Amino acid sequence: MSVLKKRIFKVSRILFGILLIGGLLVVNYMAVQLASPAPSDIPSGAAKIIENPERFALSVRSVNCLEGKVPTLVVEPTSGVSVKGELVRKQLADRGVSLTAPGVIRGTVVILHGRTGRKENGLGIAERFCAAGLRCVLVDLPSHGESPLEQVKFGTTEWEQDLPFKVLTECAQRFHFSTENVALWGMSMGGSFAVAAAADAETGKIWDSVTIVCSFDALAPVIEKKCKFSWLQKLTSRLCELHGGADIDEVTPVKWAEKVTQPVLVVHGDNDELIPTARGKFLYEGFASSDKKWVTVEGGNHDNILITPMPLYAEMAEWILRHFKSY
Repeated sequence: MSVLKKRIFKVSRILFGILLIGGLLVVNYMAVQLASPAPSDIPSGAAKIIENPERFALSVRSVNCLEGKVPTLVVEPTSGVSVKGELVRKQLADRGVSLTAPGVIRGTVVILHGRTGRKENGLGIAERFCAAGLRCVLVDLPSHGESPLEQVKFGTTEWEQDLPFKVLTECAQRFHFSTENVALWGMSMGGSFAVAAAADAETGKIWDSVTIVCSFDALAPVIEKKCKFSWLQKLTSRLCELHGGADIDEVTPVKWAEKVTQPVLVVHGDNDELIPTARGKFLYEGFASSDKKWVTVEGGNHDNILITPMPLYAEMAEWILRHFKSY
């Protein structure tokens, strides 16, 4: 072998080694982010609500549930109505939904945020839902927001599966409200938690309805799409587990959905590149519910699905209200 060929071979080996190490570092970073996402800041719109909730016709109370492991906000309507709330009320009235006077609460919704989100992300949702007479319970899921827990497992553990029910029960006891007329709402990763909670044989039946927004049937295909290769997805899954997170292959809401018989509304954007529409459809088809509805948000992607021109809040609020036992 000539000196030039030896040099080329040596350089090639070095470059291959650099690429391999770089690739492994990227995969390990993804695994760490799945197990313990980097903390996110409070959105500016949510910060404005926290600073002056009365301006948005809201009452916001903070409480640490489950022995301090689940920071929570309990958001209730006041006797006024915000501009955004007024729009939702008008849209509901146009749909023939009977509305109570502003400030009168008809039931409670537990809201579960997506990955890298936090409970404050739900304040904009709560502003609209409260205008419809819904109390909102917003929680920091494990390893998110102000949660002291270091890892999240996408609802695969019994503790995470019971979390929505136990937080609801604790808040009801602390703030003296009923656990009748309750609904569950989850977005993306929060959708995985919501399906797991609704599927629970003992506590799942408490939920009058479930609303799932841009979530998935199984996490592994979503990760594989991002990694491009199945073996990289498998490696990411193993590393995630080693970092204390979930075994990605076990995050399968479509299997849990087989035990969900409550009314289910599934919402998905037709332009969602992170979680393609097909993944949401597979989840929808997996629900055992005889009363279920699929809603496509035109032009909706994973980031803007809640702020398109579509009257989505009215759609979701109507679904929740009409399925309360006392409606």
